[in-house]
Amino acid sequence: MLRFPSSRRLLLTALLLLPFAVSAQTAYYFPDAAPDSHDPAIPTPEQFLGYPIGTHYTRHDRIVDYLRELERLSDRVHVEEIGRSYEERPLLAVLVTSPANQARREQLRAAHATLADPDAPAVDPAQVPVVVGLYYSVHGNETSSGEAMLLTAWHLAASKDPDVTRWLDNAIVLIDPAQNPDGRDRAANWHNAWKSNPAIADPLDKEHVEPFPNGRSNHYFTDLNRDWLAVSQRETRAKLDVFHAWLPNIQIDFHEMGSGSTYYFEPSPSSMHSPLLPQASYDWNVTLARYHAQALDSLGSLYYTKENFDNFSPVYGSTYPDFHGGVGVTVEQASSRGLVQDTANGPLEFRFTIRNQLAVGLATIRGAVEEHAGLFELQKDFFRSAREQGRRNAHSAYVFGDSADATTSRRLLDLLLTHRIQVHALDAALTVDGRTYSPGSAWVVPAAQPQFRLVHSIFEETPDTGGGVYGSTSYAIAHAYGLRNDRLRRAPRLGAAVTQVPALDTGVRGETAYAWAIDWRDLGAQRVLADLLTQNVRVRTAFSPFTTRTAAGETAFGEGTLVIPVAGQTLDVAALRAAIDTAARNAGVVAHGLASGQSVSGIDLGSDGIRAVRKPAIALVMGEGVNATEIGSTWFALSERLQYPATRLDPAQLGRVPLGSYTSIVLAGGRYDDLPEPTVAALKRWVEAGGSLVTFGSAARWAQSKGLTGAAPAPAAKDAPASTERLDFASRRDTLAEQRSAGNLVSVDVDTTHPLAFGVPQRANFVHKETDVTLAPLPDAFANVVRIDDDPLVNGYLGADLRAALAGTVWAQVARVGSGNVVLFADDPAHRKYWLGTERMLVNALFFADQLAPAPPRR
Repeated sequence: MLRFPSSRRLLLTALLLLPFAVSAQTAYYFPDAAPDSHDPAIPTPEQFLGYPIGTHYTRHDRIVDYLRELERLSDRVHVEEIGRSYEERPLLAVLVTSPANQARREQLRAAHATLADPDAPAVDPAQVPVVVGLYYSVHGNETSSGEAMLLTAWHLAASKDPDVTRWLDNAIVLIDPAQNPDGRDRAANWHNAWKSNPAIADPLDKEHVEPFPNGRSNHYFTDLNRDWLAVSQRETRAKLDVFHAWLPNIQIDFHEMGSGSTYYFEPSPSSMHSPLLPQASYDWNVTLARYHAQALDSLGSLYYTKENFDNFSPVYGSTYPDFHGGVGVTVEQASSRGLVQDTANGPLEFRFTIRNQLAVGLATIRGAVEEHAGLFELQKDFFRSAREQGRRNAHSAYVFGDSADATTSRRLLDLLLTHRIQVHALDAALTVDGRTYSPGSAWVVPAAQPQFRLVHSIFEETPDTGGGVYGSTSYAIAHAYGLRNDRLRRAPRLGAAVTQVPALDTGVRGETAYAWAIDWRDLGAQRVLADLLTQNVRVRTAFSPFTTRTAAGETAFGEGTLVIPVAGQTLDVAALRAAIDTAARNAGVVAHGLASGQSVSGIDLGSDGIRAVRKPAIALVMGEGVNATEIGSTWFALSERLQYPATRLDPAQLGRVPLGSYTSIVLAGGRYDDLPEPTVAALKRWVEAGGSLVTFGSAARWAQSKGLTGAAPAPAAKDAPASTERLDFASRRDTLAEQRSAGNLVSVDVDTTHPLAFGVPQRANFVHKETDVTLAPLPDAFANVVRIDDDPLVNGYLGADLRAALAGTVWAQVARVGSGNVVLFADDPAHRKYWLGTERMLVNALFFADQLAPAPPRR
């Protein structure tokens, strides 16, 4: 007897039951569909997967398999693998349109791209389809959208409905099926592992309560929905390339929210709009909302609009399109977080949440086709008005770059090019307020360009906004990078347009038989240090600047400069030179050969001011109660940027493992009150014996409260003063929102001579302030490394009371405790993986740990 593998038998069985399966699939999700409304040759998701959508969470590999099957069977579907996640799951872009449009896909893409060119002729909507972006599962545990995507893709591929045929003739539907596949699988596997028969609706059941870090974020615990501007993650870079290839006219970012809510779609409140954007961009949210309302009305689903969620910064998947002439929309579905969950509105079923997301996605396509001409006009006018807005801007250009930090300079250049921002070479040396920019190491960005609004977002301060915002109110990337940059009222003469990051001549320069030096001001030096230490190369660091002779002539080196002497190494000279050359090339920096230990000025190489770097053994505490996003930033910095190992410990392990194995332990923000007193005592003994405890935000406050720092607890930011004023209850939400710090850029003074701040280019700097944690000055006058200005510049929104509470407080300090120390940051120094300026201090804290708080001199 002929036998088939079990998977083939399942598919054959499904095909034999096609009419029943299609009927079952359409009855709930497509209640108005006729019995023969879909092509029977194209299997439904249920037929392919073997279970009805909404009864099981679909793993990412099965999502990929199904989409590839649709591509195989339908000439409407094209699937591209555009990259891989950190856990090596495929990242896909799926294009669904008519067969005729598929045949001339590249021609249509090029024609549509001219909408971003103010000088190109207008595009005829009758000749070029509208582009609709449907972006799913950016937060991996907001899972209804991913299942709705399967149904959406099948319906578009298989439907015989004349309306769908018309849609596909006039639209290209760009589907990102899973922006965050690693987080999605983490959530799907949890829900599937704990599902029960019958399903348990109790919200306290394990199925509904994901453990740390849950599936919201990606592998490195990054919130990918806030990474569109910073582009710190590989998932973001991959989808941005596709976004810029197609520039969607409408883009929907599918989300979920608390189970007790209903459904949200835009328009958002006008108080959360950006003054950078034309009002027409927000008016189109009102137009599109009519289609979404009709879809949910037909299902009898409750929804709301105009009440919350930001719409003013380009960091989100629903706002980045707004900064490119599209209509970006956040939609939020109340989440079942499992198959069914009891709520105040009654039982919330997973399949119900899927149906709402499906209906809104299809309504978006319908709206885009109906409003085709107006959407093209919006996008064309957007880039024209952006260039004009740039011409009227107070600053006509921006210059950036630092010859001492080629790594960060090129990183910002790469980011600008990734966003398709016009950049030019600096034609001649330029000095601004004592800062000199040189050709080859600095670049100019003109304001008068189609991408001006994104340029403003990167180089200028955030436009004024109210306090009732959802997320961070500051996102100026150039300031966060800690890189020299200036705003220019008059543009200098522009050099050639830059289309790619220029190559650098890196590696070892000059022959030597004495030592090599690598300037710590270049961010890439961190990677070299990590590389050499893992090879047990002995490295020293300079506590004072010096100038010496190199192959390039007299060369000045700053604090923190790495010095690798030939003497005392286990490698011979040739092997040592090769190791340094490889490490420098991998990091993109220059290692200067020094023929003598005598400097032209400053300290000599044998000075006590050039000290040995201890190879660190680092532990990161991550688990229940820890802020996953914060500890994920440290993990990412070590793993991806430095490629240096760090042990991950659960909080419960701290009382059981031999802490003496580690030189540094990192506590990110979180809740540590559950740690038993014996564990706290063990941490204190470890610090006193020479360990370095690095703490952020609430962890810093906890460490102080437990006496780990030897200092009194720091005061929290002052609450609003008590008032007997009578306030209307209706204003309560907005009033309380204005009393929190949503995330701001704050000006500070940095002691750049302290080892914690080695490599920071200038004293006047910025930090990110998101928590209400403030640090009181330590009695040691040399220990308060970063201090918020008495009258700080605040980029973003911060209420007057909070601003007053922050003024003059300490943001980073080092408390000496016995033979060790506790490093306290008021906030995460590696915030969202793009605050490179303060991430430097985190790396210094870990690699220079034993040099941060020297013992007082003997009396």
